[in-house]
Amino acid sequence: MGQRARTVEELWERAEEALEASSKRAEGLLTQLVSAAEEGSEASLFAHRHLAELHLEDNPWKAALHLRRVLAHCTDDDVVYALMGLCHALLGNYHIAVRCYGEASNLAPQTPWYHHNLGHLMDVALDDPAGAEPYLRRAYQLEPEHDEIIGSLAHCAARLGDLDQAQALAQLAIEKGPCNPDHRVLVEWIEAGATDRPAAPAAPAAVRRRPGDRVAETVQLKMSEAGYSRAEIERATQLWSDMQAHCALRVTKPEVLAAALEYAIAVVEQRPGCTQAEVARRYGVAPTSVSARFAQIRNALALRPGDPRYAASR
Repeated sequence: MGQRARTVEELWERAEEALEASSKRAEGLLTQLVSAAEEGSEASLFAHRHLAELHLEDNPWKAALHLRRVLAHCTDDDVVYALMGLCHALLGNYHIAVRCYGEASNLAPQTPWYHHNLGHLMDVALDDPAGAEPYLRRAYQLEPEHDEIIGSLAHCAARLGDLDQAQALAQLAIEKGPCNPDHRVLVEWIEAGATDRPAAPAAPAAVRRRPGDRVAETVQLKMSEAGYSRAEIERATQLWSDMQAHCALRVTKPEVLAAALEYAIAVVEQRPGCTQAEVARRYGVAPTSVSARFAQIRNALALRPGDPRYAASR
């Protein structure tokens, strides 16, 4: 291995560790990694992607520039398109944001947040509730328990004149999210006849996937790509649920935890030839981070090979 390759690998591992620790050093290390890594390499794309995530809220234009570098090499990454959509929504470029969320929803049609954000922008920012309704309804079908998805569909239904359905949905939104004051404002607006447009945020900042949701989605996708059975994928999801119930976890990079969950199932199933390095490569993360997270899972749940709680053949 040449000196440059060693430098890139070391920077990558240090940046990964800094991201996991929520360290302020992460941005500097990622910037160094961009300079050291070959354009388009896994290390370069990793750095640009995470620099975009770090700058997303405070400097969405800068984040968008990093995402453009990633999209030049990864045209089938739904998460990057969704992040780009959020950047442009925050910048007020709503037509571009709609196109980006459209790409994300086409690539990952089972992800409710993409349909929601696309529909929300069309309804509120582009004044097209008729065009928005199918996307918001699809989001509701995929995620019927999320109060903000329900609220957005209620808002759209009211604008289309179906006040009875809108009222029922708005009340359901209150039941699911009783601490969200926006839902009560929505009910009052609907009860008044929904004759004007309430003050609603144009940017879909309300519903971004929770980090815990992204862990489950990522492990399901990657394990399916790797040829794991449905039963094994369900056990990984159960393992993640049990881990969340057992201890409070700070999820700074969902891919690391997802990789550790897959490796944990491989250990339980005693899959031959499955290594932490190989799993880490497929998730685009550092093996040392996967090792640390796997150790946390193993110790917290007393996990062992053949564990009957998570063996697919149980």
